Amino acid sequence: MIPIPSGEFLMGSQSGPEHEQPEHRVLLNSYLIDRFPVTNAQYKQFVDVTGYKPPLHWSAGTYPFDQAGHPVVNVSWQDACAYAEWFGKRLPTEAEWEKAARGTEGQTYPWGDAFQRDRLNCGNDPGHTTPVDKHPEGASPYGVMDMCGNVSEWVADWYGEDDYQNAPLANPTGPEAGKYKVIKGGFFGETMGGVRAACRAFFPPNAGRDNIGFRCARTPGEQKT
Repeated sequence: MIPIPSGEFLMGSQSGPEHEQPEHRVLLNSYLIDRFPVTNAQYKQFVDVTGYKPPLHWSAGTYPFDQAGHPVVNVSWQDACAYAEWFGKRLPTEAEWEKAARGTEGQTYPWGDAFQRDRLNCGNDPGHTTPVDKHPEGASPYGVMDMCGNVSEWVADWYGEDDYQNAPLANPTGPEAGKYKVIKGGFFGETMGGVRAACRAFFPPNAGRDNIGFRCARTPGEQKT
């Protein structure tokens, strides 16, 4: 896992949709986040050991041929939480995810402000996933990989249109309840505007999709019980 130091960062986008506004400073405690999204191979280990149900598109309980290093998809928010808990981890908050993706000064993409098509998997319709380590040049300032494009990622927060208007400026965790969970990062079918680090979308927590995956986070000092 990659350690992300405590401190402020610039979250949101003043030029984006209303639910990304206002751009604002957020203070976070230190945390750790997975370098890559959870892969098919990693999720299969969880399924094999626990007997947890596999994603619906897996055949005979295993992922498609030659996709061990691709991000697992067709997992619900609830499935992602079950995996994370089994590994003694958790889903990152939206703020934690965004800081890990863009650094402290609010750059548009993990590598900077200029869109560079060769640094991520996007703009492919219908498109498909690629291995999580295919684009090392797309790393964030902290060295976190595959944060934009390839698959959107579940985070812990409930979604609200005016989240940023009312959120605390220190360690925000989103609304207390809601109908949808936030997803971040864009996916393989998005255009350049849809894979910005500030982008946010939402999806029902009990459903999965072939372009949504996840990665895990952990608070320093927390251990698997």
